Amino acid sequence: MRLKSCMLAVVLLASLTTALPVFAANDPGTDLAQARQLMRGEAAGHPQARALFAAAARQGSGPAAYYLGLMQKNGLGGAADPAAALQSLLLAAQRQVVPAMFLAANMLQDSDPAQARRWLDAACDAEYPEALMQKSLALSEGRMGYAHNEAQGALYLKMAQHAMGHRQPEP
Repeated sequence: MRLKSCMLAVVLLASLTTALPVFAANDPGTDLAQARQLMRGEAAGHPQARALFAAAARQGSGPAAYYLGLMQKNGLGGAADPAAALQSLLLAAQRQVVPAMFLAANMLQDSDPAQARRWLDAACDAEYPEALMQKSLALSEGRMGYAHNEAQGALYLKMAQHAMGHRQPEP
C-alpha cells in the first residue's frame, strides 16, 4: 500500500513538472519578455511582438501598453500610427509607466499643452531624468506654459543630474 502511494506521488509530481512550462508560457511576464526580445530582434519578429504587447496591454499590463505605443509610434511590426501610439502611451502613463508619461507629454505639446504639462510634471515627480531636463529648459526659457524662471530651471537641472545617477530599470 505504501509503495502504491509513493508511486502515485511520483507520477503526480512528474505530471506537475511537465505541466509547469505550459503555465509559464501563458504567464504575461514571460510573454512580455518574449515580446521585448522579438521587438529588439529582426524585423520579421516585429509583428509578433506587436501582437504580444497588444494582448498583454488588453489584459492590463502598463509596460506592454508602453512598448506597443513605441512600436506604433515608430512603425515597427506594422504601419506607424501616431494616434494609436498616443492612446497606448496614455494607457501606460495612467498605469504609472514613467517613460510613457514623458513620451505622452511630448506628443501632446501642440494639441493639449495643459495635459502635456500634467504628464511632464508626473514624470518629474517620479524623478525621470529626461523629464526633469525638459522641464528645466522649459522653465529657463518660459516655454510649454511654464512661467520664465531661471532659478527654478537651474534647480530642475540639478535634479536631472542627480536622477541620472539612480536611473530606474526599463518597464
